Amino acid sequence: MRIQPRVAIAALLVVLSLLSLAPQVHADPQTEDLTHRLQEIYDLRARWLLTDDAPPEIDRDYTRARTAKWALEHEYGKIRYLRQWAQNRKVRFIQSKPTIKVKQLRVNDEKARFYVEQSLALGYVYPNEEHLNLFGVGTRHIIELKRQGEQWLINMEWYTDPLGDDTEVPDVTPALMPAIPTVRSAAAAPIVVKKGYDREGAVRYADQYCGVAWGCGNENRYNPRFRDYNGVGGDCTNFAAQVLREGGGLKVPIFTRVDGLAGHLQYSGRGSLASKGPFQQVMKAAMNRPGGFPAWLKPGDMIAYQEKGEMAHFGVVTGFDSHGYPLVNSHTADRYHVPFDLGWDRKTVYWLFKLRD
Repeated sequence: MRIQPRVAIAALLVVLSLLSLAPQVHADPQTEDLTHRLQEIYDLRARWLLTDDAPPEIDRDYTRARTAKWALEHEYGKIRYLRQWAQNRKVRFIQSKPTIKVKQLRVNDEKARFYVEQSLALGYVYPNEEHLNLFGVGTRHIIELKRQGEQWLINMEWYTDPLGDDTEVPDVTPALMPAIPTVRSAAAAPIVVKKGYDREGAVRYADQYCGVAWGCGNENRYNPRFRDYNGVGGDCTNFAAQVLREGGGLKVPIFTRVDGLAGHLQYSGRGSLASKGPFQQVMKAAMNRPGGFPAWLKPGDMIAYQEKGEMAHFGVVTGFDSHGYPLVNSHTADRYHVPFDLGWDRKTVYWLFKLRD
């Protein structure tokens, strides 16, 4: 799905991180009109997920420039992935609501370039159920609009995407569910706060500082006391270490490398590796246990992601959906209570770490 090389994404993340610190630009009338145009674009994309076919306006929103073609292909790829994931997990998306914040970069009579933060609320239901499982993702965009006649069309767009920028797989494909009976999991075990790991504090911190995703606190910002490593390798491990230390009360170093934190959890006595393997393997391991995932993992536990033999990402378990499916928060890209495998490939290897209370 991802059409940008990792180097380009890294450079973009540096720019976006700096832009996110800039004050909001007070728009002139022309910019205000273009802001409405941007809202139309993101609203249309959000509705696209809930329809069977692509709205005809989608293709007409783009110029014929190569950069526009790349951006449009990315949107088609993302929708294909989300629909395939929903089909494989036997769920149906019924809510997709974007909120955007727009900062002007450069506007003239022919072109307009903006920095846009999108907080997207997504919701899905299981068959024959009414319970809405809500989660949030956050994306940071640089988007260029070009005037063609009376219309402003997308000429270029780059953004950090929870459905592509963490994984190294060019054409990411969601894994199939394993061929085992699907039994609704028991309720999650209550969190017991002891003198060691404060799980409730860890989850509060993860929810407070998970960034621009819908649902996050702190006005959708990271904790300003810590350096943001977007653009220099990613901020996911830094965030996971903050959750353990600042939220959970553990005296652990602040790590920036996934393998560093994974090794620390495994060999320091702070945690243990509960399971390791591709999606179907860890699903079978969980579903073969009474109560499924919630009787095995707890909020505050950690999941590491490995691709092509290398550790690539860290997420913090922050809860479970109505069927006991683990949900995670993370940085780079920003997630709030997102199904743990959403955005990852069928060959991704998951490391499930249980923290010691």
